[in-house]
Amino acid sequence: MPGVDPAAARPPQCRGVRLAWNHTANVRVSLGVILVLGLAMLSVGCGRDDLVDKGSEGDRATVTTRLLEDVPAPDPGTPDGVAVAALQQIYSWRPAVESRGASLVRARNFLGPSLLRLLEAPPAEVDLPKPSLQWADWAEEGARVEAFTFASGEKAPNPTDPNVRQFKIGIEQTVVHPNGRRQPLPPATVIATVVRTPDGWRLDAFR
Repeated sequence: MPGVDPAAARPPQCRGVRLAWNHTANVRVSLGVILVLGLAMLSVGCGRDDLVDKGSEGDRATVTTRLLEDVPAPDPGTPDGVAVAALQQIYSWRPAVESRGASLVRARNFLGPSLLRLLEAPPAEVDLPKPSLQWADWAEEGARVEAFTFASGEKAPNPTDPNVRQFKIGIEQTVVHPNGRRQPLPPATVIATVVRTPDGWRLDAFR
């Protein structure tokens, strides 16, 4: 139209409004992204703290075999209990006052027919786990060997016969010297075979 300024014909501050809207939107988007990322990082951090806490609790709750000494002894009337009780006697030695194989005699009440027959064999034929090279030294010194035995959580393969059971039994021995010094021996694990007899479950073999 004649006499109308072309600049005045454009909508006032149209570009400025568009730029202001974009700026606000960008700010809102940026704040939203920062907020989401912040929450995500906080969540991850908390998750890691939980894991650390659980791990530390797990470390504190770790049970060593020595801590098992505070647990009541297994019932010797049960299959695994009789294995633990018998092997505790068999692996406890008194070299100064007992002959070789005496520990098996002390465990007689826990033994099955196979091990009872072994008691009737000549002492030379009784094959018991004794470190013969140290036995004489312990006897001369007057030291004794204490045994701590426990049923392992790892299951042993069991026979199909319901009257025969097998268990993995952990054994820890400690040499107790006359002066009170305690010397741990290397730990061992044996597979104990327990059989049902008229008198109850009995340890019949171990290897």
